[in-house]
Amino acid sequence: MSQNEWWDRATSNNPCPICKKPDWCLIAKDKSAVICPRIVATDQDGKEKYVDGSGWLHVLKETTNPKAVQSYRFELPHHNQIMADIAKKYRKLATDKQVATLGDLLGVSAEALHALWIGYSRSKKAFTFPMFRKGYEVLGIRVRRSNGNKFSEKGSKEGLFIPKGFSDDSRPVLVCEGPTDTACCVDLDFRAVGRPSCLGGGKLLKELLDNEHVCILADSDGPGQTGAQKLAELLTNAKSVSVATPPTKDLREWKNQGCTRQDLLKLIRGTASSLDTTSLTPTN
Repeated sequence: MSQNEWWDRATSNNPCPICKKPDWCLIAKDKSAVICPRIVATDQDGKEKYVDGSGWLHVLKETTNPKAVQSYRFELPHHNQIMADIAKKYRKLATDKQVATLGDLLGVSAEALHALWIGYSRSKKAFTFPMFRKGYEVLGIRVRRSNGNKFSEKGSKEGLFIPKGFSDDSRPVLVCEGPTDTACCVDLDFRAVGRPSCLGGGKLLKELLDNEHVCILADSDGPGQTGAQKLAELLTNAKSVSVATPPTKDLREWKNQGCTRQDLLKLIRGTASSLDTTSLTPTN
């Protein structure tokens, strides 16, 4: 039995009973358990009940199918050609004017959004970003409305936001949260990849960032800090790993307040003692 046969994603009509939020959390179909990325759960011995890449396991009641909870595990998905075809169709539908308008709204360039393979869904009246595994295997599609509401195309699996040219770049990697912070890094001429959420994409990143120098840009809130620390602990196969936190909510807010490339370099150099920051120089 697959994960989707045991679990539902939290929605506005079915919010997480732990954090009360309408996104990211997983709720067992029989309401016996929740996997929440925002609130820590521990067992009787005080040990965290953390499900790698998803969140903390909160058991709410005895279940008629305990195997659903006991056997939950995160397995790396594979290329979905249907999703790849849909993403390609959406890219063709995104006009230059639409992308420029969104860029102005977010404070990032249209070029950076195109580097993240931006598309547009007319039926959803929303922008789209494909989510990848290493090698640009398409796993799913993130959908983003202009008002900031985010969800995934039906049938999607969580993946990474990998800009064009990532594989051809040998510089250290900045790990961000989401496509818009990744677009900020592209604008500031850094090599970057975006994770799907503050606790998501861990094993996909471990696969992608083998033997790389890595700096994780952590959001300043509690989940952002926790997610960055857990990812740093997971990336045992990287050459070096450090964590840096912008002085605002996230990188995009900092960039919109005037952050420059040199500002971000200074932040990274102040926290990344093991990172070879000399190789963070532009590619051209």
